[in-house]
Amino acid sequence: MLLELHHIRRGLFVPIARPLPPRPFKRSPFARQWSSSPKVSGTESAAARCVPRACLAMAAAVATKRRLAVHHGQKLSEEYTCRIPKTDAEILHFFLCFLEDQRLPDVPVFINGGYVRDLLLGKEPDDLDLTLCLRGCPEEVTVAALLDEMRGYVESRPEFGLSEFKNATILSNESKDKQLDTFKAHFTNKDGVKTEVDVMPTIGEEKYSDDNRIPIRDQRGLPEEDALRRDLTIGALLLRVQRAPGERGESNGLEFEVFDFYGGVDDLCKGVLRSPCPVNKSVAEVAEVVLRTPEEQEIAKHLKIQELPPDEAVQVLWWSKVLIDDPLRICRALRFAAKFKFELHKAFWLAVPFALEPLRTKVAGSRKFTEYQKIGGYGFKACFDFFHLAFNKTFGPEGSLRLASALLGGQDGKGQARMLSQVKSFNVDLYEELAAVIKPEASDASDGVELLGELMVAALAATDFEGRVQDPMTEFTTACDGMCVSNAMREAGLAPWKACAALVAEPPEANSLDSRVADACGVSPQSLVRHVQVWEAMKICTARTGPEYATPYRRRLALALAGLQRKDPDLQSCVEALSFLRPPVRGTVLNAKGVLEVPNPLRKQVMELFEVSTRLLKFDAPVEAGESLQKLFDMHPKLQAAFSSSVWMADDGKNLKSEFLPAKRGPDSGPKDGKGKHALRRGPRNRGYLV
Repeated sequence: MLLELHHIRRGLFVPIARPLPPRPFKRSPFARQWSSSPKVSGTESAAARCVPRACLAMAAAVATKRRLAVHHGQKLSEEYTCRIPKTDAEILHFFLCFLEDQRLPDVPVFINGGYVRDLLLGKEPDDLDLTLCLRGCPEEVTVAALLDEMRGYVESRPEFGLSEFKNATILSNESKDKQLDTFKAHFTNKDGVKTEVDVMPTIGEEKYSDDNRIPIRDQRGLPEEDALRRDLTIGALLLRVQRAPGERGESNGLEFEVFDFYGGVDDLCKGVLRSPCPVNKSVAEVAEVVLRTPEEQEIAKHLKIQELPPDEAVQVLWWSKVLIDDPLRICRALRFAAKFKFELHKAFWLAVPFALEPLRTKVAGSRKFTEYQKIGGYGFKACFDFFHLAFNKTFGPEGSLRLASALLGGQDGKGQARMLSQVKSFNVDLYEELAAVIKPEASDASDGVELLGELMVAALAATDFEGRVQDPMTEFTTACDGMCVSNAMREAGLAPWKACAALVAEPPEANSLDSRVADACGVSPQSLVRHVQVWEAMKICTARTGPEYATPYRRRLALALAGLQRKDPDLQSCVEALSFLRPPVRGTVLNAKGVLEVPNPLRKQVMELFEVSTRLLKFDAPVEAGESLQKLFDMHPKLQAAFSSSVWMADDGKNLKSEFLPAKRGPDSGPKDGKGKHALRRGPRNRGYLV
């Protein structure tokens, strides 16, 4: 058992392994009521008291903004516990009863991780994680053994309201080899509600082998030892769950005791993200554990960690260990900063250099992308700030390091490292300018993956890279490959880039069909071709896998990117003309007998010319086969003459004129580019400016 140190002060805690005498075993009145009273069961009583109450939730939320009326060793008040979901309360009650019936009533049960944090922040928690302190128990008592017994217990005790129980390991093979006793329990109650609970023992001292950073862990550790291995203090908070004695013969269900060994409540109040660190270790002792390689020792020397005050040096070194053990925790820290709008403690930037290269080359990119998707879900500002920090923040020796290359990329699905090039400089003003054009309007929805793709493009466009220069679109593709991103994110970023490339390309020369349509619209042939070019570029931005509302934002970004590469005073006027609202031209116009019949090789070009010309002529009526098409031609006879078959057919009336023949294909079909591939030829299927 653990000593109950209710008046502990942060900074003065020294773990004490001496066990207290066991409490006498006595079945509580609650347990008897649970099993003997089907009408007013303990489950219902506990659940009823855990139903959220608006007034209490509001009071807790207000308290969080100023201070938290929560201290180490104290019972958590109902203003916080009222947000515990009914199903979680039922499962917690079940666990305590199960341990009691296994004659393990004194095994402490703790809720840990984000569940406690969210309760204190005034949120309804999810993802129930439990740790069992098995210190002092016989060797055969393990989490695995207990969960093996649990299935039969559920089946034999229907009064708990659980209809099904399953358990599964959640470990990698390497972790299994180190005999970590960790499982995921799956509960289904009588109403069909499913709940997953991660269950593991409290982990104690960690020992490392010379050739592996994954430690072998003591699975009979103390709660304070278990909390120390968490990556952030706000996630190192524990709640000990116990059954509360009733008043007047009626139980009030569960009670929760707060264990805050490393100042997590303090950091919640201050809005600071910081890792736990030992409070009773010297700098030399921590350095011996953390700095295990010459490379790590060299980094510590360059960062002058030994010159810091002892408490700061311990904080930096221990946080370094936390990040070295799992470099993905860098991404997690950034995510939590975005989620809660918390500030990263200054020690973070001294700890990151120790894990930056492993994060860049050894962490699976898909794990990073999972974190970034969550950042995307927090909205535009969170995404904007994430990329601003990744590209602009400098740290490490002489400010020589940035996060971007390590964050954006990773090991792809084949285990190959693919990531951004190192950032040389970042134009903050340009990034802000590009980001402003894709900031969602207040009335528009916001899709996280769409924001990630667009803002990443904006950041890349504002970046100069070290060494071999790659164009931003190649950098984007490489990073996406490394992170194994979704097709939606690729499209969100690549569509504006491809549209930009189309906009800045030299337009092709007008053919005779272009010239005739231009005359009908009252513009020059080259102006018409430019309008068609812009139309095609804007079509590239049409959202296919992304949300429909994203299309105009992609177009704005494409135009902004094009403006950086080519100053074209006519571009904006083209966009304005093509923004004339009208229904899309239906493909049936291409085969309107007696009015218009277009051969297959020209269908794409004719459809583009219809879309552009109707907008230049400000014709807003539908254009389909039959009467509507004839109405357009009656109002604009020059347009009907432009689409006459005599424009594209040879004199024999059977073959196309040579200028409209499709580009030939084959080994000898035309000029080749520098890579030996055939260069694009302008023809009816390829107007020569798309990439």
